[in-house]
Amino acid sequence: MWLFFYNIMVHIAFVACLPWLVWKAWRTGKFKEGFGERFGHLSVGWVPSSAARRPIWIHAVSVGEAQMLPPILERLSRVYPDVPVVVSTNTVTGQAVAKSLPRVAGSFYVPLDLSWAVRKVIRLLRPRLLVIFETEIWPNLIVQNTRSDIPVIFLNGRIGDRSFQKYLKIRFFLRRILQFPRVLGMRSDEDARRILAMGAPLDRVRVLGNLKFESAFQLVHEQNLPTRQELGISDEALLIVAGSTFPGEEEMLLAVFKQLHPKNPRLRLLIAPRHPERFEEVAQLIEASGLPLHRFSTRSPGTVKPQSDTSPILLLDVMGQLKKIYSLATVVFIGKSMGLTPSGCGGQNPLEPAAWSKPVVCGKSMQNFQEVVDALSHEGGLWTVDSPDQLAEVLDHLLSRPEECARMGQSAFRVIERSLGAADRCLEVIQEILPVQPGEPSASPASPFAPSKK
Repeated sequence: MWLFFYNIMVHIAFVACLPWLVWKAWRTGKFKEGFGERFGHLSVGWVPSSAARRPIWIHAVSVGEAQMLPPILERLSRVYPDVPVVVSTNTVTGQAVAKSLPRVAGSFYVPLDLSWAVRKVIRLLRPRLLVIFETEIWPNLIVQNTRSDIPVIFLNGRIGDRSFQKYLKIRFFLRRILQFPRVLGMRSDEDARRILAMGAPLDRVRVLGNLKFESAFQLVHEQNLPTRQELGISDEALLIVAGSTFPGEEEMLLAVFKQLHPKNPRLRLLIAPRHPERFEEVAQLIEASGLPLHRFSTRSPGTVKPQSDTSPILLLDVMGQLKKIYSLATVVFIGKSMGLTPSGCGGQNPLEPAAWSKPVVCGKSMQNFQEVVDALSHEGGLWTVDSPDQLAEVLDHLLSRPEECARMGQSAFRVIERSLGAADRCLEVIQEILPVQPGEPSASPASPFAPSKK
């Protein structure tokens, strides 16, 4: 009965919002890509061959979740070599990452949480398992798969502070949904405690660790890394990489740079906005500041660009390169951490620079990565600041002390090394739920713990 009323409300909201969605797609192109896929129309060529072998369906909402997948994909390809893996995302940036992942048969936009759209995707894909990263609680996505005898599991589950307070207000509703997943694999004891408080069954909740440590560790094996010479940056230059910045942070960083540059003429600043639709906006902002600008998109891989050494500001205006660019940094600043705007709170992933043994600096607003920040801070690999003035002081301090930078970077990497193992634990869960043997791609999963279809 609860699902019936949920679907009524969702369809009313859908009908009310449809004209706006169509206008937005036509006017801005925001929802134009994958518009049909959001209603269950998967017309891409990989669908028939993947459906014939009953794929594992992984849902990763955006960039951060999609970037966690390589350790899992590598293990799945080893244990289930005949079973394809398909990946759905919610965002354009997440889709770009999904398309670049090895060992992925195909990617698509997850359907809206409309019962008929979800059922259509299920009929087309015929998945044998749905794996949801991190905690995307969409009732129809979960229930319709379960009712089609497709097990659903959560991996790397996280319940943030603000989300937890909201979830508690609708606990009476969530507790019904949380009866359906076979396993709720959470990152930490605190995340497990929170999902239990939301009504999850005790016997379904497990603490598996944080896959972000695992995916960050794999960065040290990345190939085709950009070089400083390709960007026109000398080996002697000091490079601040500001990753995943949000509105307000670019102006702050440019002001800090102007303050530090007279003392450090070799100083360079690379800014990587979090969202690609802001690339032009940030480029105009830099040009308006009067500082010479070099855009990463004008680079030719393998070509030395010494002329841009006179451009102290670099703009990373392409997707998918930031995690590699961190390898060139002297110091890394993590965006979305200064709390300068309502949307610029919560932080971004500090583990990627830590994997390259780089010292990390961020603001106090890192709630979405608090567990990681606490671990890095405790080990001495991360420095938090309260204000732009303190950011300038800390950067000035570190840039003039290369030995301290090296110590911080080594400390940050040690945290990652000590936190490995989540990928293996996640694979063990998948093997429990999906005992498919190689060479038997059409075998059906079986479990005595299947939730009721009522």
